[in-house]
Amino acid sequence: MNVGLRTLHERLAGTGDPVAVWRRFISAAERCRTPAGRVASGFHDISAPLGLRGGDGEWFRDLRQLGVVHVDGTWDGERARAVGVALELVGDSFDIVGPTATWAPVATLPREVARTLRLPALRQTAGVLLELIDGAVEEVVLAAPYVDAPGVETLHAALSAARMRGVDLTVITSLGRGVVFASLASLAAPAGRGGLRVAEVRTDVSPLGSHAKLLVADRRRAYIGSANFTAAGFGRNVEVGVRVEGAQVDEVARLLDALARCGTLVTPADAAS
Repeated sequence: MNVGLRTLHERLAGTGDPVAVWRRFISAAERCRTPAGRVASGFHDISAPLGLRGGDGEWFRDLRQLGVVHVDGTWDGERARAVGVALELVGDSFDIVGPTATWAPVATLPREVARTLRLPALRQTAGVLLELIDGAVEEVVLAAPYVDAPGVETLHAALSAARMRGVDLTVITSLGRGVVFASLASLAAPAGRGGLRVAEVRTDVSPLGSHAKLLVADRRRAYIGSANFTAAGFGRNVEVGVRVEGAQVDEVARLLDALARCGTLVTPADAAS
């Protein structure tokens, strides 16, 4: 979904707030639906009055990729609204904010809070995590004590694609939370690559084990911040972190290696039971 979401964001961003424009697009499309559930007007006829570029074929292809339009041409309103939620979560993360530095601020800011604070452009947590996963070549290690199904679903397509192209995934979380990642186990990764490890951590002094929230890609790039990988952490809470890059990230990765060794490795089958 991430590739399709990026393409859609690029189309929408040139005409104002992508989320608001997408909502207008949804409303226009749903007013044109036939009793059979198809959109009677061409997508160009719907998009052009909104100032959006692209012909019918391009729109149909992109909406199919996002699951908003099915292969038989029927419109999926629930999926369209889910795409709107994803656009909100990603925020400005597909925009080029400025020159890449060794570190950059990252935040989760609910739209209402962002409007009140009137801050300069900040990359949103979910978008940065997706970027790091999409760019990984060899390894992704993620750690969070609290995860939930909606939060992991935001990352699921990117994590699935990473495994299928041979990227090893390691998850470090707290007791009983590994089950949320069990669906990643059924993917067909290349032989000898694309492994999946889920480690649940606790200590004698804390059943939570680790309160660390971070994601490391290829031991060179990382997100370190306050956000759990939950719907609240990606959308409702105010969260602050940094995206860092450089040789020092390897030191963070080695800390995570040690943390994973302290935890209980659960196979996906164990996590799902």
